[in-house]
Amino acid sequence: MASVPTDPYELLHWNMQLAHDTYEEGYMIILGLLDNPPRKDLRNFLGYCEAWALSIAHHHDTEEATVFRALNRKMDFSHEQEQHKDVHAFLDNFLVEVKAMQADPSTFDPAKLTRLMLGSQDALIKHFREEVIHIEGWRLKRAGLTEAECLKMIAEMEKHAKAHGDPFLVVPFMRSHTAPQYKNIWPPMPWILRKVMIPHLLAKKHSGYWKYAPYAMA
Repeated sequence: MASVPTDPYELLHWNMQLAHDTYEEGYMIILGLLDNPPRKDLRNFLGYCEAWALSIAHHHDTEEATVFRALNRKMDFSHEQEQHKDVHAFLDNFLVEVKAMQADPSTFDPAKLTRLMLGSQDALIKHFREEVIHIEGWRLKRAGLTEAECLKMIAEMEKHAKAHGDPFLVVPFMRSHTAPQYKNIWPPMPWILRKVMIPHLLAKKHSGYWKYAPYAMA
């Protein structure tokens, strides 16, 4: 059974790996669907694409506002920050195209979106995988971070994440891309949110989007 790490040095890596897994899952789903797009359900499909891109942007904003600030005091995360620029250049372009197609579905061009997705693959996936290596627990410990600093960083990260982003897109995306074995432990939240408010309130606003997600909302 999956469990939350008890070692403060492992918490950041554990959180980031699970978050990155949701984005990689979304990437593969979108790319696969673009090969044979649901043309009769473009509103929901394009909404799903938007939710995926905005979720990554929100994740990176949170990292830069909290995690990188904390880690850069004793480590060097300039490489990851440069990677963010490349990723966000793609996300900005992708969202421009998605929003234009949402406004006028007759302009839907799966080939254009596929080119954007494939063009970003190296930068996006490489970033996700390199970053989790750089934040492995032993590296934080070797750099001189204390347990208290690790716990404070996680608390600030969670606080920022909860206070920013579109809760009707970012939260349902995260929950519907979290594997079942982690549903009750990641991210930490009260039962009432997991079982009631998210599936029956937040996710309802764009309920059609989540048909493309791999897992149930709750």
